Amino acid sequence: MAVWAVVAVFGTVWLGHTAWAAFKNRSTPSCSWPLRIVGKPTAAQAGLVRCYLRALAGHDTGGLLAVADNMPPVRITRADFAHSADARSGLATVTFLPADTDVAYMPLIITYADGARVRLGLENLTAMGGPSVWRMTIGTDVNPGPPGPRPATAAP
Repeated sequence: MAVWAVVAVFGTVWLGHTAWAAFKNRSTPSCSWPLRIVGKPTAAQAGLVRCYLRALAGHDTGGLLAVADNMPPVRITRADFAHSADARSGLATVTFLPADTDVAYMPLIITYADGARVRLGLENLTAMGGPSVWRMTIGTDVNPGPPGPRPATAAP
């Protein structure tokens, strides 16, 4: 049993490292993870979602950072792991929706085997002035901007 635990830990570290290496090389990460696809994504888009689900199922913060849209920089929080158990529940179906007006953004719906659903998106970083790589719209801004102006009030 201890051997399997060591193998599992080594596998998780190696897979997280692979996704992180793709992130640092500024390419779209692509992973192997069972998935049912509806729609017409590119191979890069489908591979990115596979990496997302694998990292989510493994509760791998580094893996999620590697697939997250990092313009602006984000951090992964507990909220990003809300569907971690769902990702482990079995084969998920990802529905890639057609882009309405912006070809650099693709909405998608993930339906997990246990029936839970989440709507996310993929963004090509060229839309933000970055390289032509796809990332998931997950995470929380590291440096959120200042709050907006105070609401207007009626003069007495």
